[in-house]
Amino acid sequence: MVIHNSNQKINRAHENLLMIAMFSVVMLFAGLTSAYIVSKGALDSKWDDIQLSIMFYISTMLILVSSFFAHFALKNCKADNVQMIPRSLLLAIIFGLLFFVFQILGWRSLVLENKFLSGNNVSSSYIYVLTLTHFFHVLGGVIALVIIYLNSIKKKYNKLSYQGLKLGIRFWHFLTAVWIYLFLFLTIIN
Repeated sequence: MVIHNSNQKINRAHENLLMIAMFSVVMLFAGLTSAYIVSKGALDSKWDDIQLSIMFYISTMLILVSSFFAHFALKNCKADNVQMIPRSLLLAIIFGLLFFVFQILGWRSLVLENKFLSGNNVSSSYIYVLTLTHFFHVLGGVIALVIIYLNSIKKKYNKLSYQGLKLGIRFWHFLTAVWIYLFLFLTIIN
């Protein structure tokens, strides 16, 4: 009984820490997108409207597919289908890495259009800052997926014990939601 209560307290603490971290990320992107809107209003006639390349659209689909496979891993765990957990996580990681590739190709397309991170084009600078900031958060998410993937290979998760898996996938879904927000923001507001 004491061990069970202790585990529940630890699990709640981990969940609360993840929520605080996610709230911090939300506030970061809220600040950056607010600054984007203010800058666009202040530079109205000098603002360069930039259309996102198809590479960013493809990367959006890839992170959604990755999130789907991550969800499938958790669903398999809850069903105690431990053989499918690593497979689903591996696919989530692969699609997450493909997201990286297409983000880089998206930046390349901006460079080919003479839209750089620094210089006198504030609009393109914001696109780089927003997408690079998300990129580094996703890097952390992929690292979390790799760790839970390795733990799943060691059969550390089952329907009775899957806290690490649940939190890692929750963070991955959160990063997917943040990207969807940024993608819609950049396609609609820009």
